[in-house]
Amino acid sequence: MFTAKIIRHRHKFHHYINDDLKSVKEETFFKIVFSAPDEFERFKDWIVQHGGEYKYNKDESRQEGSFPRVPEFEDEICWCDIMTYYLMHVAGYTFYSTIHPYKGEVYVKG
Repeated sequence: MFTAKIIRHRHKFHHYINDDLKSVKEETFFKIVFSAPDEFERFKDWIVQHGGEYKYNKDESRQEGSFPRVPEFEDEICWCDIMTYYLMHVAGYTFYSTIHPYKGEVYVKG
């Protein structure tokens, strides 16, 4: 049995002026982790075949690549959508469970 996880990293940025909180900005980034390293290479190749690049900055826990061009996602697009689409419709994984609280999902393949 193989597993794949989509993991969310939330980054909060606080903006202060003279010790007064003016704004809070939150960004969410996604990382994909496979139990089999060759599965990760196939995922990255699929991204490249569709005109994108999966580049993950480990030090800052954020992806820096470019989205692939996938016809199913013409309007709004997010890395979690791309990853889920790839796992379920290209690589043959099925949803298994969530990682609580709101930290991601686990997929399995057979």
